[in-house]
Amino acid sequence: MRHGGKVLAATAVLAGLVVSGPAVQASEDPDCAAGARFTSNYTEAASGLRVMSVEVANCGAEALQLNGYPQVSLFDVERRPLDVAILEGTGGITILDGFNDPPQPITVQPGETAGSAFVWRNTTTLLEPPQVAEHIELVTAPGAVQQPLIAVSPQRSIHIDLGSTGRMGVRAWYR
Repeated sequence: MRHGGKVLAATAVLAGLVVSGPAVQASEDPDCAAGARFTSNYTEAASGLRVMSVEVANCGAEALQLNGYPQVSLFDVERRPLDVAILEGTGGITILDGFNDPPQPITVQPGETAGSAFVWRNTTTLLEPPQVAEHIELVTAPGAVQQPLIAVSPQRSIHIDLGSTGRMGVRAWYR
């Protein structure tokens, strides 16, 4: 197996652990205070194009209703908000299978998960300073409690290197 295959296999194992792990009640897990936990399992990068997986786990006691796009806020290393356009779907950044599928209502029962993803390009012009998000906060829908995205990938950190593009696409919640 080539080195890339080992990385993919390790990522699959980590993703499986996150998906199949036991449900934790919100009262026991500080990352699940609102009944949902957001994680990112991996980021794929090629020729300046980046794609990051996002998962929401229902770690509460009630069903979680999703219909639409996660609401996303990006922050720099000092937790200052970044001025970034958050686009529904790829927003013309690229073409990715399924990324522009319309939102569908999803019911996530306690212990279950649903997915989303981010896409962006790391393009920099000499006129604008590069933007890098080191912290992300999400909500499942407008009006819900904002919570941090937790990196569970091997690097255990968030790094969205937007360059000077000022935009990022978000995939609708899916199963």
